[in-house]
Amino acid sequence: MSKVEIYYFSGTGNSLAVARDIARRLNGKLIPVMSVMDQDLIGKEADVIGMVFPIYDFKPPKLLADFIGKLADIGSKYLFAVSTYGVTPLKAMKKADADVAAQGGKLSAGFNVQMPHNGIGYGDISVDKQKEMFRNWDIKLDVVADYVDARKEGCLETTNVMTGFILSGMLFKALPSIASLLWHVMRHGWASMGFIADEKCSGCGTCVRVCPMQNISMAEQRPCWSDHCVSCFACIQWCPREAIRLGNYRANLFRYRHPEVKLSDMLRENRLGSTK
Repeated sequence: MSKVEIYYFSGTGNSLAVARDIARRLNGKLIPVMSVMDQDLIGKEADVIGMVFPIYDFKPPKLLADFIGKLADIGSKYLFAVSTYGVTPLKAMKKADADVAAQGGKLSAGFNVQMPHNGIGYGDISVDKQKEMFRNWDIKLDVVADYVDARKEGCLETTNVMTGFILSGMLFKALPSIASLLWHVMRHGWASMGFIADEKCSGCGTCVRVCPMQNISMAEQRPCWSDHCVSCFACIQWCPREAIRLGNYRANLFRYRHPEVKLSDMLRENRLGSTK
């Protein structure tokens, strides 16, 4: 019997929820990416490796390429990937495919799953719309599991700019916020967009514990951000007082966490290594 390992990276819980579903369906081991990045070789005993990750700025997180570079005997593995995205995935799966190929492996399948986003400028998503996305994933889970079970190859899902961004209406919805963001940056510079904790911060340290990159520390009961952030927004979304924001810019950034993922799940992701 093949040994299946499902690796995931998650900020607001979308990718964790998807990875958990896949691991359950494929009888695989669920492993947080960040729990193994200190190893020289990853997945030495696995025959099948799945990678689940969010799309940031229409591409996979940079750490995915670092993770792929550590996969043991990559050319002998059946590799597949599943991305979660808020607006459109565009060619992100092609980037993942190129990263795998650069290490001598092959990405046999790549799927995209739309989930509620947490980016700037797109506003809130209704509960009904969220439930629709979750139902769509329940249906697609069967497609992904059947494809992987059969060890099929060749499916790498992508979208183009026209159908994925413009025709979806998301571009026009975001235009006012994008214009406001650009005007703010022109006046104050990109440095003004750094994370800060406002007067509502209680110094509880939740942001420190939930950050998957261990990029936050506490100084005098206030969070301080270092320089290896991947913009997952976990600190913003999991702050119990909604005290964290992007500098003095009042972004159109709504609060969202996957309803089936608890803070304890995210903390387990960052501290305990792997779950089954």
